[in-house]
Order: sequence, then structure tokens, then C-alpha cells
Amino acid sequence: MTVLTINTDYDGDITNIYTKVTNGVTLRAGTISKAPIHAFIRFPLTNLPSDAIISQVRLLVNCTIGGGSSGTWDIHPYNSNGQADPSGDTGATCYNACAAGTQYIDNDTGLRSTGAKAYTLGSAGNTAVAAAKTAGTNFSLGIHEEGENDNGASITALDAGSNVPQLEITYTQPTGDTMKVQVM
Repeated sequence: MTVLTINTDYDGDITNIYTKVTNGVTLRAGTISKAPIHAFIRFPLTNLPSDAIISQVRLLVNCTIGGGSSGTWDIHPYNSNGQADPSGDTGATCYNACAAGTQYIDNDTGLRSTGAKAYTLGSAGNTAVAAAKTAGTNFSLGIHEEGENDNGASITALDAGSNVPQLEITYTQPTGDTMKVQVM
């Protein structure tokens, strides 16, 4: 098994009035000053082999400010399948795409406290990353606070320079014998 760790190459957050921020040192998800905010994170899949058989995908983030004591967060594939690129999306599209599709993580409480967090995206995440690689796209995620009503959490962003969001992909590659068996 090989583990590939990919740093984000584009991230940001977006308010419910569609103000998009992509140059901050934190990503916010939850309610701040009475406004719901969603976060988005993009990962390039350039170094993932095209024939990789993915067994696990994890999102690694560093929470710098814990959210509210009753807050729960969801992690979604950005724009339903994770293949859309948030960099070209309008504020309205970006805001809605952060909470689209069936979530990989539902009602998580981990962002209530600070520190390193690891989220396993399950078999749906494995399939989505493989599909994004086949499609030749990046893989993007959206994060939002479930009820849109609890104090927001802050996650270290790309512009912070360290502890940036990462996608950790565990995979194997087919061997010559495996490929022969698959062809027969």
C-alpha cells in the first residue's frame, strides 16, 4: 500500500450573501456575526497514478478556533461529485456547492475543539476520488455547519503556509499478474 498526501492548492470560504474569500489564513465554517459561512478545499490529483486502486481517503485539517458547543459539521463532495473547480465559480454557486450531494461526514462534532482532525471519507469518497482522477479533474470538498446556526469553527488555510488542509489517499497499483487475471 502506498499513502499519498496532497496539500490543498486552492481553498476559501463563502458567506450566505456570496462574499467569497480565498486569501485568508483560515477557513471558516459555521455562523460568524449571524452569517452562515461555508468552506471549500480543492486538491490536485496530478500525483495519483491513473491505475490506483484506492482503499482509503482522509481529509486532514487543523482547527485553530473551535466552533460552538452544539455545532455539528458536514463534509460534502463539492458540487455533488467533487469534480467541480471552486476557483471559477460565482459566489452563489460556490456557497450552494459546498453543501451539495450526499455528505461523507454527517453531524461531526470534531470541529468544536482545536487541533489536528482526520476525517475518513468512506467508500463513497474512495469512488469519488477515483472518478475525479479518471475525469482528469481536481477533487474538491465543501464543509458547513449542519444547522447553519452555531458558532463557526476556523481551519488553517493555504495562505497560513503550514498545517494546510491535506488529502491523504491510501492505494495500491495492480501488478502484472493482477492485470492478467483481470483481462482473462
